[in-house]
Amino acid sequence: MWQDILEIWDKALPFMKNFGLIALKIIILLVVGYYLSRFVAKKIRNALESKDKMLANFLAQVVFIGTNIAVIIAALGTAGVQTHSIIAVLGTAGVAIALGLKDSLSSVASGIVLIILRPFVHGDTIEVGSLLGKVEAINLFNTTIRLPDGKLAILPNSNVSQANVINHTDISLRRIDLVFGVGYGSDINAVKIIAINVLEHQPCVDLARGYFVGVQDMGASSLDFLLRFWVNIDYGIIEAKACILEALKVNLEANGIEIPFNKLDVNVFQSHDTATQSSLDTLVYIDSKDSHLSTNTKHSKQETKSKDRTILAAFADKIKHNLKDNGA
Repeated sequence: MWQDILEIWDKALPFMKNFGLIALKIIILLVVGYYLSRFVAKKIRNALESKDKMLANFLAQVVFIGTNIAVIIAALGTAGVQTHSIIAVLGTAGVAIALGLKDSLSSVASGIVLIILRPFVHGDTIEVGSLLGKVEAINLFNTTIRLPDGKLAILPNSNVSQANVINHTDISLRRIDLVFGVGYGSDINAVKIIAINVLEHQPCVDLARGYFVGVQDMGASSLDFLLRFWVNIDYGIIEAKACILEALKVNLEANGIEIPFNKLDVNVFQSHDTATQSSLDTLVYIDSKDSHLSTNTKHSKQETKSKDRTILAAFADKIKHNLKDNGA
């Protein structure tokens, strides 16, 4: 029995040694390949991040995934699998995979197009459809945008490449149009001078690009002025608008320029209930029997009662007179 066990062990030992060596090679290859792909991707990211953060991130992802795929194929070849047949099978199945993953592959291709054409870079404020935010990264399959309220929008690269993209930070200047109203009795030239003084005393306004101040419209209750100027986006668009509007209000009021507001005229008419009551008081009633007039039904009833009392009194007097005549 022990002899049989030793013979089996002697036969299995070379196979186990060979299998162990192959397994050890595969494990070492996978581990080394994984850390090598991470190391290369990190080096590429660090080398390009200072110049272009989005390109560095995109290339690092491509290198990491591509290196791992190559390592897996090499590990299968070490295990004795015919890699040529694997590549052939992958090529045959590539058509079906491409059809099944056409949206994902389209996003990858769109990401490459975005990286090459460079319609925006990291940190740019862009508008894609109804979304407005700062670009954080172009990944292999999607583009991430940080919205003003802190939310993170993840858009497929294919959607971004096909959408109308508006880059708000392509240049460092932005034109702002403000409309404000003054009373019709205001001096137009005085309003213009006040607006120009406000613009020339605001550091956020780029006076080299010029400005425009003039009447835009004659509104229902105000003269509407258009104030057009350029500001540096480093000051902030919202902040610049707020500063200009605050300065306009203070200076217009200080110079006696009226800032009109909507007014409502209220006309008081006599109540319909009072008018109706007055008209009812003047109504007359005609009795068809005696043709007497009465101003209202209450008066007619009182006259009827007094008339009945007169008839009864006359009838009583007549009875009393008859009784006297009969000796009663």
